[in-house]
Amino acid sequence: MFTGIVREVGSVAGKIKRSSLTKFIVKAKEISKIAELSDSIALNGVCLTVISKNKDLISFDVVEATLKDTTLDLIRIGQLVNLEPALTVGDKLGGHFVLGHVDSKIKLKKIIRRNEYYQLHLELTPKIKKYIVEKGSVALDGVSLTVKKVLSGYFTVDIIPFTYKHTTFYLRKVGDFLNVECDYLLKRK
Repeated sequence: MFTGIVREVGSVAGKIKRSSLTKFIVKAKEISKIAELSDSIALNGVCLTVISKNKDLISFDVVEATLKDTTLDLIRIGQLVNLEPALTVGDKLGGHFVLGHVDSKIKLKKIIRRNEYYQLHLELTPKIKKYIVEKGSVALDGVSLTVKKVLSGYFTVDIIPFTYKHTTFYLRKVGDFLNVECDYLLKRK
């Protein structure tokens, strides 16, 4: 379980396709210091298991279904990614409960600079529509955010400058796809 508070932006150092798995090798200077084999780490919001570690490189195996259902298939070597280690007993509970089980990948439709903050307009697909509610929580590429407005065909989130600069949001462009995980508590209805 995660909180959607990104702890580090790492970079993809390798992506090795094998018969039924793709191995991701991620350079993570800070998280590599605490990561152990079999730990869960969210990579752009996708819960993955550490399979090996070598200095500041952490490796994960990803199955085909996960590649298909998330944006991991679009990631290139050198690309920056959001990273968050799983919660441990006694950790602060910022953000909201995030499982790392991505519901869908959605398109970024618009980025608006609103004086000192940013507003993103994101595709509202039929698959997630019933779980996106105003003032509800949503995780985008593993970042916990609050839904601002729900409109016809899209929803909006506001992002403060700190979050924008300390995650991969500052790299996003209109037309990019992001992983979305809807609030688990809404899915319990």
